[in-house]
Amino acid sequence: MTLLQLQYFKTLARVLHYTQAAAELHIAQPSLSYAIKELEKELGVKLFEKDSRHIKLSVYGEQFLPYAQRALDMLDEGVDVLKQMSGSAQQIVRLGYFHSISASLIPSVMMGIYGQEKNQSIRFQFTEAPSFDLFQQLKKRELDFAFCLHQDEELESVTIMRQPLYLAVPEHHPLAKRESVSFENFAREPIVMLDKPSSLRQQLDEIYTKSGLTPHVVFEVRECNAALQYVALHFGVSVLPQVPAMENEKVAVIPISDEGFSFVRTVYFSWLKRRPLSPAARRVRDYIVENYAIS
Repeated sequence: MTLLQLQYFKTLARVLHYTQAAAELHIAQPSLSYAIKELEKELGVKLFEKDSRHIKLSVYGEQFLPYAQRALDMLDEGVDVLKQMSGSAQQIVRLGYFHSISASLIPSVMMGIYGQEKNQSIRFQFTEAPSFDLFQQLKKRELDFAFCLHQDEELESVTIMRQPLYLAVPEHHPLAKRESVSFENFAREPIVMLDKPSSLRQQLDEIYTKSGLTPHVVFEVRECNAALQYVALHFGVSVLPQVPAMENEKVAVIPISDEGFSFVRTVYFSWLKRRPLSPAARRVRDYIVENYAIS
């Protein structure tokens, strides 16, 4: 099995047309057909099936494609690392974070990294998304690092901060003037929650379950700003971290103090365990771990 065969297979699997794939690869169609047949012969299975005048991936091809893609991606990563080591490529680091730390943590981290002369040539590609999306992108190698709320056995993670949660209520709500509230104070209120993949939703679901209560969920949303908008419109209350939009929406934000339940969530800085890092990425990781990790 050769790298060219894998590249040919990947391209044909994408376009599903021998003539188009051959043109894209700048080879003759018979050469492409021969390479695919040799690969199928080595694997002992058919990777493509003919359907009238068209082709499609077989069940074996569908199963093999992500492995071929991963192998080619790993090779590309290795080439990029060598280029960065030799100084012939831009030092790009792909970093993900979620909205509620965008103003409180990320600027501080960037100032610290660029405050060191050796890091002046590093360039970042930022992704702001819900934590669960970042977690998935990290595992798919679409990010080098992510600040997120999820952990996994494939990831190396260090704790960066513990983020307190607050109760957001409409500005004229009966609880709005309270200095703090407990879970019992709002447990039966209509509540706007983040959707189920979010770690905050999982945390709240566990609290309601342990209390023997079923939350009265009026809306499910993907991110905190949307939850705040529904609270401001008097649809319900919401449990959220501190986010910049709280200053603009017509809501009151109240600390939650409860002896029975923890209304704090842990933020992790994570990367794939078995993925080689470029020199630039290693410098970023080492700086963040040394300056922001907590026990």
